[in-house]
Amino acid sequence: MPRQPRFSKDDIVAAGLRIVRTSGFEAISARALGKELGTSSSPMFTMFKDMNEVLDAIRTAMEKSFTIRMNGVTEYFPAFKEFGLRLVAFAKEDPNVFQMLFLGKDARPEIAEKIARECLCSAEQGYGLTSEQAEMLFRQMWPVACGIAALCVKHPEDFSEEEVSKTLTYHFTGIMSIIKSGKEVEDVRPRKR
Repeated sequence: MPRQPRFSKDDIVAAGLRIVRTSGFEAISARALGKELGTSSSPMFTMFKDMNEVLDAIRTAMEKSFTIRMNGVTEYFPAFKEFGLRLVAFAKEDPNVFQMLFLGKDARPEIAEKIARECLCSAEQGYGLTSEQAEMLFRQMWPVACGIAALCVKHPEDFSEEEVSKTLTYHFTGIMSIIKSGKEVEDVRPRKR
């Protein structure tokens, strides 16, 4: 009768997440996982086909962690502000996971973008925006929220929750007033010398 494995797939993925959180995604290896679990690297390959499958499972768990963090964000008004606050909090609290998901070479920003777009559907309805206006709002707010979050990965102390909230409010209010005015924004160009 074959021996029962000491570790489940979930145990291995959880160990991988701990490694990512403390040392970054690039620190994951079969040896590092074995060390984290207090065993050799061989248990990984009784559960997973190869290291790529292990890494994919860890990426999926990171995405799930982010998605859980964003659950219910569209119930807030304005939802995009709540999304921005949670995105920045995620970057501060879990910088290595944020970096892997949204800034790394294998980044998958579409996960966050999908949630952000759901928030903007809420804005479209709540503020009576056309789909074109909501798209404009998205195009202006998305880089602001992502930019603050990216800055917080390395320097979380630079932006308090209150500052993030104010910044998002100022940008949102300014963009909404431009959209609602129906006027084109004058293109600012450098003066000729």
